[in-house]
Amino acid sequence: MHIPIMNLLKKIKLDYNIKLFNDLIANKNFDQAYQLIVNLKKKNELEFFLLLKNIVDKISDLPSDFFKQKIIWTVSYDITDLSFINKFINFYIPKNYSGSFQNKNYTNSLSEYLSRSKIKIENQSLIFKDFVEYSNLYQNLLLFDKKCDFLFLETCASFFETSNNKFFTNPNICFCYFYIATNPETLFLRYKKQFNSTEGSFNEMFNFNSDLFLNSEQDNNDIKVYENRTNININKKSWTDPNVVNTFKGKIINYDDLLINTEEALLEIIFHLKQYGFDMDVNVEDIKEFISKNKIEDNYKNELSNKEKKFLEKNLDEEIPAF
Repeated sequence: MHIPIMNLLKKIKLDYNIKLFNDLIANKNFDQAYQLIVNLKKKNELEFFLLLKNIVDKISDLPSDFFKQKIIWTVSYDITDLSFINKFINFYIPKNYSGSFQNKNYTNSLSEYLSRSKIKIENQSLIFKDFVEYSNLYQNLLLFDKKCDFLFLETCASFFETSNNKFFTNPNICFCYFYIATNPETLFLRYKKQFNSTEGSFNEMFNFNSDLFLNSEQDNNDIKVYENRTNININKKSWTDPNVVNTFKGKIINYDDLLINTEEALLEIIFHLKQYGFDMDVNVEDIKEFISKNKIEDNYKNELSNKEKKFLEKNLDEEIPAF
């Protein structure tokens, strides 16, 4: 990421804002420090960006209460497997929660924000190395931009942790997450139909070319934001790792449970949110109404050939059964 060239006046303003923020934090005036960022964003988007970039590591170590808004992640290897629960979130929460929320795609939102704000980006794109360095900054940019209590963000990226303690997301801004785990056989049959090719399906699952994922909704945006989906093995293991689940309050939901035990699976989503303080009502009748209006279908009932079964079994990690 290129930082915009600053003239002397901008540099003086930045240094002043950094000192003011640090003084407020040192005196534990957290609300005033938070409001300083909010006010600066209203006043000048570039000055807001420069301040946030310079203090984002510091605010990562502040108490969780400093953050007035939180991110709730919905994650799956195939982004389309999130459509049902995203519809549920958009249907159920407005009926049973009095606060504010938004439900967005992570990289599309970041692409839109960066394109709109005219912040200079190298090669007009963000790739994995950028997220390793600036993931915390990107997510805080969106939190301050969206202005809601809870920001639901969907992603297909794999969770990462670096040797110098940089993570895909930060515990202070991550309220919790949901990972939808889809049966590999289902994914294979879906991709085989999509690409009309066994080889194409296997490449989509195992990413033999190590391609990054780009959502097609960004086609008309100035800045493209790629996701490091990796492959089905790494993706699933990264989000189902017990340490990640415990630290970031994860809930693993099998896609088959959404198909077979839909009401129970949706109730588990509600209870998981309430467990960590999302103050909303439990209304079974609303769940039943949603299910009656939004059927979740399983359209992949074809049989795999013995060769295809053997290939899946060979390439899937032991922790990820094929069938």
